[in-house]
Amino acid sequence: MKTHRKKPRKSRFKSWTVLFSVCLFIYCFGVFIGPWLMKYIYGMNKIVQVIEENGIDAGAYYYTEIEGSYTGQQYLTQTLQLLAPEHYGLTLPLISGIVICLLILYFGLRALPQ
Repeated sequence: MKTHRKKPRKSRFKSWTVLFSVCLFIYCFGVFIGPWLMKYIYGMNKIVQVIEENGIDAGAYYYTEIEGSYTGQQYLTQTLQLLAPEHYGLTLPLISGIVICLLILYFGLRALPQ
């Protein structure tokens, strides 16, 4: 005999409150706290000034220093250039791949214990 337990309403409310609070904290840190802290970190103003003057995308710059990233970018660029136009769009392999993935998900979820 299977018994289904419902979550108490307080638990669900608490979960949503925690999720909302964490999202709010991350937003506040990025918009308010981070820029405020920037004034108190030695050398940070100079770094930010140079980045803004030269128009550097700091997030993209990190990946240019990693050799594996450069190799991967070259590989992807060459692959996209060499693909034949018939490989784009709603083709039979794409549709059958989507159907197979959905079937795997369906049967996997059905096999999970309740």
